Amino acid sequence: MEASKQMRVSRPYKISESSKVYHWPGHSTTVLQRLNEQRLHGLFCDVVLVVEEQQVPAHRNLLAVCSDYFNSMFTLGMREAFQKEVELVGTSYVGLKAVVDFLYSSELELDGSNIDYILETAHLLQIWTVVDFCCEYLEQEVSEDNYLYLQELASIYSLKRLDAFIDSFVLNHFSTLSFTPDFLQTVSVQKLCIYLSSGQVQHTWEYDLLQAALQWLTQQPEREVHTCRVLENIRFPLFPEDILLQRVKLAMCSLLPSEANGEGFVEEAMHYHNSLVAQPVLQTKRTLLRSEECLLFVGGEVSERCLELSDDTCYLDTKNEQWVKETSLPARRSHHCVAVLGGFIFVAGGSFSRDNGGNAASNLLYRYDPRRKQWIKVASMNQRRVDFYLASIEDMLVAVGGRNENGALSSVETYSPKTNSWTYVAGLPRFTYGHAGTIYKDFVYISGGHDYQIGPYRKNLLCYDHRTDVWEERRPMTTARGWHSMCSLGDSIYSIGGSDDHMESMERFDVLGVEAYSPQCNQWTRVAPLLQANSESGVAVWQGRIYILGGYSWESTAFSRAVQVYDREANRWSRGPDLPNAIAGVSACVCALNPRLEEKKKKNKDKRQDRGQ
Repeated sequence: MEASKQMRVSRPYKISESSKVYHWPGHSTTVLQRLNEQRLHGLFCDVVLVVEEQQVPAHRNLLAVCSDYFNSMFTLGMREAFQKEVELVGTSYVGLKAVVDFLYSSELELDGSNIDYILETAHLLQIWTVVDFCCEYLEQEVSEDNYLYLQELASIYSLKRLDAFIDSFVLNHFSTLSFTPDFLQTVSVQKLCIYLSSGQVQHTWEYDLLQAALQWLTQQPEREVHTCRVLENIRFPLFPEDILLQRVKLAMCSLLPSEANGEGFVEEAMHYHNSLVAQPVLQTKRTLLRSEECLLFVGGEVSERCLELSDDTCYLDTKNEQWVKETSLPARRSHHCVAVLGGFIFVAGGSFSRDNGGNAASNLLYRYDPRRKQWIKVASMNQRRVDFYLASIEDMLVAVGGRNENGALSSVETYSPKTNSWTYVAGLPRFTYGHAGTIYKDFVYISGGHDYQIGPYRKNLLCYDHRTDVWEERRPMTTARGWHSMCSLGDSIYSIGGSDDHMESMERFDVLGVEAYSPQCNQWTRVAPLLQANSESGVAVWQGRIYILGGYSWESTAFSRAVQVYDREANRWSRGPDLPNAIAGVSACVCALNPRLEEKKKKNKDKRQDRGQ
């Protein structure tokens, strides 16, 4: 018997040297399902929530885990922590049952009959996931019939996300909503001012917004005290003078009592119109266009037309990815400069014929007002300039270097719209043309270029402080270049492409290299090179990216219609929508434009059609 008895094997110190962790994917789901089954059968429920004389059993642990409200109630010594039944005030049975069901099932059914009850309960119990679901649902359901009620919900429960969404809805449908009785009777002065001050508000022209403001003000006599607060959001200077005097002033006088003091805004606008040349430095929030900034190119030398000069000023239509003509220059120009000051486009100097050696240099300065789509000629520069740099800084323009029929220039002059005059300031330390420049934190930087002397182009970087009227040398670039581009983006200054001459043969070659300068560290760093040559191109920073427009290749003797776009985060160049023609000696800028009336009507029509679908 004993011989046949099986011997027990002793356990080794370790069964195996390996280890592995196993995971039960459905564990949390299973636990919730079992807890829900227990709840539905009344098992192990240690609290009963009472609302509207109806009971909702639950488990304290689960409530405390999912709700900050219940967690505080059950852990901070409140009497409810020891009660079998807890009565809730400020909620409904429909809302409470739906929220508790969600805690056990992870599913929430929302519809038009329960959404506000559930939102009320979730907000009270501080179950923010449910609040977010409610906001998401309501955003999809906003309409002209319910937006005011939903706006009230957003205000009651401090739902900033929903409130912002409804504001956007109102702005996109303002021309329709603003004249409805519900809007005129219900919308608060705070909200009305937000809408009227926005650059995104839907309207065909500014007079529509004035009418909406006047209609709101005259709905109730007690609103008269808000006249100035409301009307200060109407951009009266955008009205032409004749409209101001014949329609705007008449409408305000007929609808508003004299003590409302609305005429002061008309007088301010007339003063703005009467100060035509000084307008760029008279800018206020009421002179700004209600539109986004656009990328533009101006003038240049076009290869497809037997190398003729262009008078085109075109902007990029991002929706259709094509260039659209905004206006024609008063005179054809190439190798000129463009700067934006106070929302006006200034075009200075340049060559008025194909001779870009300086003999055809101009000293004319033209100004374009996108508000009225109008060019005027203002004071000419003291010197004719081509291949120079024009900066816009504070309330003035700064023209730096260049060349003309007398050769390279070192002079620098500033233009003041206040006096409509040019004044010489501290000159460059040397003659310079074919350089590039940019503005960084109210300092003017220029780099590279040439001085008519035989030899390669320069690496120099100069910085001008207009407050002290002093030029100072900074660390030179790592690559000599001329006819290149410069711009500022973020905390860096970029020197882009261009060309140079070989020391021995004096043959011109393209420079594709790009380097970034840190003013804080006084240091240059190489970044991704251009995709193709860009001498004499336009440059602008738009929507956080650098745009290089057109240009010329000295090695292939070819003009370019390419648009090269630099993404700083990715350190990568890509192609944008091609220019209409291959062009060099072109300038670029970014400025808000006034959409044409037919474009606004089409945009509003598209919005109405989208709403009807």
